[in-house]
Amino acid sequence: MNAIRSRVFDLDEFPERSPVNLSRRGFLGASLGALVLGMALPGAVARAGDAAAEVTPGTRVPAFLEIRPDGTVLLRIPFVEGGQGVATAFAQIVGEELDVEPASFTVECAPPGADYLVMGGQRFTGGSFSVRSSYETMRKLGASARQMLLQAAAARLGAPATELSTEPGRVLHATSGRTIAYGDLAADAAALPVPGDAPLRAEADFRWIGKPVPRIDARAKSTGKAVYAIDIRVEGMLHAAVQHAPRLGAEPGAIANQAEVEAMPGVHSVHRLPGAVAVVADRWWRARRAVETLEVAWTEPAPDAATAMPADFSTAALRSTLEAAPGPGVDAEVEGDAAAALAKAARVVEAVYDAPFLAHGQLEPPSALARWNEDGTLDLWVPNQAPEVFQSAAAQVAGLEPEQVRIHSPMVGGFFGRHFS
Repeated sequence: MNAIRSRVFDLDEFPERSPVNLSRRGFLGASLGALVLGMALPGAVARAGDAAAEVTPGTRVPAFLEIRPDGTVLLRIPFVEGGQGVATAFAQIVGEELDVEPASFTVECAPPGADYLVMGGQRFTGGSFSVRSSYETMRKLGASARQMLLQAAAARLGAPATELSTEPGRVLHATSGRTIAYGDLAADAAALPVPGDAPLRAEADFRWIGKPVPRIDARAKSTGKAVYAIDIRVEGMLHAAVQHAPRLGAEPGAIANQAEVEAMPGVHSVHRLPGAVAVVADRWWRARRAVETLEVAWTEPAPDAATAMPADFSTAALRSTLEAAPGPGVDAEVEGDAAAALAKAARVVEAVYDAPFLAHGQLEPPSALARWNEDGTLDLWVPNQAPEVFQSAAAQVAGLEPEQVRIHSPMVGGFFGRHFS
């Protein structure tokens, strides 16, 4: 069993190399703000620390959409793309009502904030619940954005909005033959209030919802350009590799060769963690080689510890125990009356099947990156299924307020509950 897992850290021992804390949204707001719909979003609102009661989740268009000068759209969704296709699904849903082709969307997970608590005041990605929990909300969001663009075009063209229509990426005035691209209208539209009664497209007229469309993330993934947490880099960061206990419940005790490992090339420090040890170094490979070299004496867990794994545990022994257990067992699924059918059978063939424990391992090496900023805030790039949960937990561990922790949620390579807590 490979007990080595990688994590990435940026320590504050190097303040002179701390990167400038400039987000993409901040850069766009400062330099291209007049061209993106997102310019109207008050920055303070996109924080989980804000009271959710002050915002009706899923209703404020600028929190979700940025229409760029070239007509492409950045869509921030409340859910994480983990290979299940939600990025494409929401491009279809919002694009249907906004009148933008799904291929024109760039989709990313939204930061923690009240705007994105679209699941009854909370959000998490899992249980095949992302689309069905917010389908109508996201349709209305796209329809509202389209209505705002129509209103902006009406003012620009001096024509009633009722005379205007849209086709993918632009507004049309059929009477005069004039058209205006969405990218040219975004700044004007951002200044308008979000309508509360924008009409939705009839299901009979759907072009993309419910239809097969190419996955918008397929090319990046198939060409190695998709960015996961392990691919992210910040200036001056250090790397860490982790060696976990050989079994659940054990803790690191004495380390026989800690001084030798600390003297290895590039090694910064050695750390004891709950159920693991870690080595921080200037390069990940050096960190891994060093942590593999550590000679750790692992303590035995208390016999009554709820999370402890018995020292003599084996799959074979568990199978034997289950086979010897009295009673009829537990039915995983029942169809018809099997017992009655077997009782009437002229011949019965019996067989016992078993399967080993299978790890719900995603196709992504788990990794996280942390950066302390000079203003005392903390940025975390971490694969997760619930940004607000991770923000709250990180703030508690770091001794910060939740609004001082920025959670960046890159796409992940599979879930199975591993990124929830």
